Amino acid sequence: MFFKLNASLVLTALAFFQAARASPVNNGELVLLSTEETATGTITIWGIPDADTSAKREAALTPTQQKRQCGSNNVTCSGDHTADTNSCQQLINSLSSNSGQGVGTSPRSICQSVNGNQCCVSWADPVSGLTQGDLVSAAQEVLDDCGGNSVSGLSRNTNLNGICTTQCLSNRADGCSD
Repeated sequence: MFFKLNASLVLTALAFFQAARASPVNNGELVLLSTEETATGTITIWGIPDADTSAKREAALTPTQQKRQCGSNNVTCSGDHTADTNSCQQLINSLSSNSGQGVGTSPRSICQSVNGNQCCVSWADPVSGLTQGDLVSAAQEVLDDCGGNSVSGLSRNTNLNGICTTQCLSNRADGCSD
């Protein structure tokens, strides 16, 4: 019991330190919005606190976006910012378990730390009405196509609640762009 309590305290402190170290300066970049301890690790949610910016970007699809074959989930693997495969599978399992839970417009990434290894699912554009379950399909495709001992990749032309965007799976909360 003592070891389990100490391990939990160490993991909480580690997650806090990583969040504080990784938290970008608030100039339109992602900031830490919340954390939650789960049985499988620490979940962190990152986003842009300025709701006006989100509302502006959430307008109708541009002609370029309309030309895309949205929902095709075109996966590209990367060797940069790789995350532990087990941590990513735990994150996908968590998203699936909480599939009906709303994410809100501002958050742009959800991360989970397992044994000090962080995995994040992030997306390039604000999406209203997004649920955690909406993020599972593309994240699982990136994990399946790019995973080994570690994984990093993105899925272009991903349909997230009617918004055609790019979704990423890596060890960082930011950096996912179209």
